[in-house]
Amino acid sequence: MKHANMPAFIIVVRLTIILSASVIALASEGLAFPISPTTLSYSASATNPDPPSQTLKFKAAGKKSLVPKTWTASGDAAWISVTPASGTILSEQDQIVVQVNATGMSGGTYSGTVRITIAAQMSTVPVTLNVAGGSVTPTSTGTATPSILLNPTSLSFSGVQGGAAPLARPITLSNPTGGTLTWTLTETAAWLGLNVTSGTTTTEIDSISVSVSTSGLAAGSYSTAITVNASGSSNSPQMIPIILTVTPPATSGTATLTWTANTETDLAGYNVYMGTQPGLYGAPVSVGNATSYTVGNLTGGTTYYFVVTALNNSGVESLHSSEVSKQVY
Repeated sequence: MKHANMPAFIIVVRLTIILSASVIALASEGLAFPISPTTLSYSASATNPDPPSQTLKFKAAGKKSLVPKTWTASGDAAWISVTPASGTILSEQDQIVVQVNATGMSGGTYSGTVRITIAAQMSTVPVTLNVAGGSVTPTSTGTATPSILLNPTSLSFSGVQGGAAPLARPITLSNPTGGTLTWTLTETAAWLGLNVTSGTTTTEIDSISVSVSTSGLAAGSYSTAITVNASGSSNSPQMIPIILTVTPPATSGTATLTWTANTETDLAGYNVYMGTQPGLYGAPVSVGNATSYTVGNLTGGTTYYFVVTALNNSGVESLHSSEVSKQVY
């Protein structure tokens, strides 16, 4: 009874790989977040019960997060109003408008606080209102000038080339200074879409859905901006930068193994072994009497190791051939 001889073989690798890998670190972030300015001060009088509004700007502190955080803002006194009262934030700088109204208040100095909370962490900004003279009564101040307030002030999306479109993201548009804000939105990128492009805003907060598509786009980074125009507004136009990052799809590689046929007359076939560590292999793959075999679905960034054995009609298996390896990248 003869034992099957160890086969000699040659491995020819035909490999086409496009590999994209990313590591997402969801580390804990700091609890404090910066606000500018750190105090607010207003002066009112009988002829000016509602002085000009002021803006607070803030950012979430710590490492960049991939998950939007919810924030809320409010004043602790009836004479303080905050717009908008809530929103979401990633890495952009958001802002709120703080307005005071001294109607019906006696002369003197009043203190209050604006509270901003991001993901259960709160920071406060002291507010001082100096009211001159006696009680302040409403006066006619003419027609209010509207203004544009956006949240957030920028957006970023990421998707896979040829894959599903990223989830749409909202932008809120409000008018913190009164009057009627008549606005239009324009954008020029074919991959960007808006659910509405015009409207009017008085005291409500309007929501606009922004969507992107990766269809037909090569891997890379794309940027554009949404322009917000409002005739008669005090701060028109406003720009919302948009960034879209398209990553290449992670594709699998293939390796084709070929070897010289065994000449024993009782040859029954061959087994192919594969592993990701030298000398450690998974279960054999029987390939019959073929002298070549193509291995598919090889993961990029991994080195694979191969050996081949021969079997005789009695099921006796030869020693392993010399090991060969291939790095997929």
